[in-house]
Formats: sequence, structure tokens, C-alpha cells
Amino acid sequence: MSQWVNLEPLSAAVEAGDSAVVDLRIRNTGDIVEEYRVEVVGDPAVWCAVEPAAIRLYPGTTGDVTLTFSPPRASDSAAGPHPYGVRVTPAENPEDVTVPEGTLTVASFVDVRAEMLPPTVRGWRRARPRLVVANHGNTLATASVSASGPGNRVDIDIRKPSLQIQPGRAHFSVLRMRPERLLWFGQKVNHPYTTTLQVSGRQPVTAAGAYNQTALLPRWLGGLFAALASVVILFAGLWLAFRPSVATDATAQVALAGVPTVGVPTASSAPPPSQKPVIVSPPPASTSAPPSTSSAPAAPSTSKPAAKPTTQQAPPPVTVPTPIADWILNQTTGNTAIDSTTVHNGTASNGWWAGTSCLFNGQNSQITTTGPVVDTSPTGSFTILADVYLAAADSPAEQTMVSQDASQNSGFYLQYMGNSPDSPTGVWAFSRVSVDGPNPTAYRAYSTAKATAATWTRLAGVFDATTKQMQLYVNGQLQQTVSDPTPYASNGPLAMGRAQYYGNATDWFNGALSNVEVFNQPLTAAQINAVPVANH
Repeated sequence: MSQWVNLEPLSAAVEAGDSAVVDLRIRNTGDIVEEYRVEVVGDPAVWCAVEPAAIRLYPGTTGDVTLTFSPPRASDSAAGPHPYGVRVTPAENPEDVTVPEGTLTVASFVDVRAEMLPPTVRGWRRARPRLVVANHGNTLATASVSASGPGNRVDIDIRKPSLQIQPGRAHFSVLRMRPERLLWFGQKVNHPYTTTLQVSGRQPVTAAGAYNQTALLPRWLGGLFAALASVVILFAGLWLAFRPSVATDATAQVALAGVPTVGVPTASSAPPPSQKPVIVSPPPASTSAPPSTSSAPAAPSTSKPAAKPTTQQAPPPVTVPTPIADWILNQTTGNTAIDSTTVHNGTASNGWWAGTSCLFNGQNSQITTTGPVVDTSPTGSFTILADVYLAAADSPAEQTMVSQDASQNSGFYLQYMGNSPDSPTGVWAFSRVSVDGPNPTAYRAYSTAKATAATWTRLAGVFDATTKQMQLYVNGQLQQTVSDPTPYASNGPLAMGRAQYYGNATDWFNGALSNVEVFNQPLTAAQINAVPVANH
């Protein structure tokens, strides 16, 4: 052994967001000049800076290396002890490796945040907003949820009042709201409320919301009903007052005799030229009565034969092809976005699992695969389908939900358009660009209406390599068809939550994604509508 090493201190403590320094002393006990390389191994290695990373010592001399551990104030800096080792390798005798061991203990901290989604809900009978509770701390957070409103005008029932949230995760707590009294007519009534999150050992966290109770019937409908009722009453009164009485000689004779009469009408009983004669048919004769002696011919039947019932055949069932990748995004732990085909699992970073979706913060949340999923070359047809929850529709920037990296730009963009100078504002878009390089031309299929925030929307982007046409569907309805004459291959990872432009990650998405599916062929409108929709 050509060296002696000493780690001081062996156990160090640090606050997340702060730094701890550990000194490593190395002594050259050999008889030659030696260079020693220093490397930290174990979980704390990602937080450690080694200075210097290599030290050269003469025989019998001692040198110091400083290890600075700086865990960030984030959920990734798990609270508790983290053992590590320091590998000291001499360059001339690499087999004489020394690995002193130490322990770094990260102090726990709690950072719980709450937000109502959506902040304002509307309904005439009930509403179900959701409280999103995110744990940005590095330890398990235990909390209880309560809600208070204006007096007793709205009943608020919390589905899960007690929560336990793992670090780096989020939880949806559903609030069921029901007004005490229905509002039949008139303008909407605003009911503000506040949810309070009692976190163990911390100050309460609050989130405000509002329930706009709408009238069951619009105000103008009450006036219309009143006007219609007045007209009906007036008409009925006029009818009863001026209804004419109709009497004829024929009906009088029939009433006196008590039996029907058949004969040729006289001149005095003939109808005026302007009226058609009324033919009174006798009732059917009794089986015991003698046969009729009347010579009048029987009137021909005017009834039409019954129409044959028509049968309407059901449309043939729609066959939906099997997707080549399908991320339901219903995990609860870990950082692996599971592909149900098991071929294209993705890695999630800086996001939160929430029920059947993944939340993205609009800054650095993303899910990426290890390689390409979609063939975006000139011969590649494909369909991208995703359930999207846009946090806010007033964002000035573009936001991309699904894309696939090429060398500089993305091969496609399923996105929301912000205040872009060269496109409509606040709409959905399925986009491609002309070249994988600088100054490309954009080809985009836009939605016909503005994007709606705080609600789940199903988007589908379709590209047909045969016709070079790309289409955008919103909730199963075709929005626009445009051409992309210059498609190119993108051989990088498929990304959720961002795009790539000029070689940089950009267009970060702020919202939630669920049921991201990829097909290697262009789907029809019927096939898109036949893909099952999850219950969010």
C-alpha cells in the first residue's frame, strides 16, 4: 500500500439547500512520486464537488482534498443518512485502491403547496373542484383538509380529508359542493370558499376558490312562460265565448227517430255550394238484425294499407389498431413512465404523479424515452393522441405536450399556441417545421376555437405520408388539414412536457397529461372517436 488516507469527519450533517465540507487527507507512504485520483461513490456523489480531483505527492508528503456536499432544497434530496465512499486510486499502482467510508445525513424539511383546480367552478346543482396538494419537501407529509364557505349556503364534502403525500408527489382531493337552495331564475350567485391544509408541525396552507351557482332557467324564460300562459288563457276565453253552435235537419231527425236514416237529401237540406256534404256512416248492424234492404252502394274504403316496417341496419363496428406505445401515466411512485407495450418506458423528472395523470410545472418537468418511438421520415405515417389538462389559457408562451427530438428541432409538435406573432393566439395546434436546422418554415393545423383551460381535452395529431397531409382533431372533431411537403426523420427521444428548437429544450408545458398513445398509421375520425376515454 503506497498511501495512507483519513476522512474527517466520518459523519456530517447538512440542511437541504446548504453545504457541508469534509476533508480528505492523503499521505504518500511509497518511495516514488505518485498522483492520486479522488472520486466519490454512492448516492451523495451527485451533490459532491471534489477539489482537487487529483493530487500529486512526493514520497513522505501529505496533501488535502476538500469534499463539498451541497444537496439542493428539493424532494430529490431525501432526508436521512446517506452512506458514501471515497475512492483514492494511485496512478502508478492502480491496484492499491483505498476507499474510506463516511455518512452524510440530510435534514428533513416540509414544503407543502395547495391549489384549487379549477379555481372557479360553475353549476346549478353541484360542482366537484379538486384540491391539488404537492409535497415539494424531502420527507413524508401528513395533512388534514377542511373547507369553509359563506355561512351555510353551500354544503362542502371532502372526499379524503386526511392525506399522506410522499416527497415529490401530488395528491388530488375532490370537494363535492352542493347549494342549500336551487336558483330557478335570475343571475348567478358567487359563493367564495377557502380550503385549509393543516400540515403536521407547520403553519396551515390555504387555497381559495369560488363556486358560481347558475340559475336552472334563464331569466328571459320566465317572462316567456308568463306571456305564453297569458296567450293560452286569452285564446281559451275567446273560444268559449264565441264558439258557434251547429244544428241541421238531418241531425234533428236522427235524434227523434233514434235510428240512422239513409236517403237522398232534399233541396232544403242540401249543403250550400261552398260546402262539401257531410256523409254520416251508420253503425255496424247487429248479428240478429235482418239484412239491409237498402239499394245504396257501399262507399269504397279510403283507408291505406299499413306501411311495411323499415329496419335500420347498425353501422359496422370500428376497428382501432393497436398502438405502438401507450403511456396511461397512472403510476403512484418512482420515476418510470410505464408504456403498456413495455417497449418504450420513459423517465420522468420534476413532475408529480396524480391519480391517472402526470403533472408538469411549466419549467423543467418532462418525460423522455431512451430512443425514438415515431417514424417521422417522409415515408412515416403516424397518429399522436393525448388527454391534455391546460392549467391556464392566458400563457404568453407556446407550450408543447408531446414531441420527438431530432438533432436541432422536433419532428412534430402537439402544442398550445401562446402569443406567437406568426400564429393565432390561444389555440391548439399540431405542427411540423420544414428543416432540422435554423430558420425553418412552420406548418401548423390549428383548432377553430380557443383552447379551454382547467378541463380535460382530447387532442389527436395525424400525419399521412401518402398525401403529405397533417390534421388536428379536438375531442374527436376535425379542426384543420394542412400539408407538410418536407417531413424529416427525428431519431431522438420522444418527449412529453416540452419541445426542442435550435438544439435547446423549450416550450415547457404547464398542466397535466394522461393516456398518451402513438400509432404507426393515420387514424380516421371514426377510429379516433372509438379510442376509449379515461375517467379523470
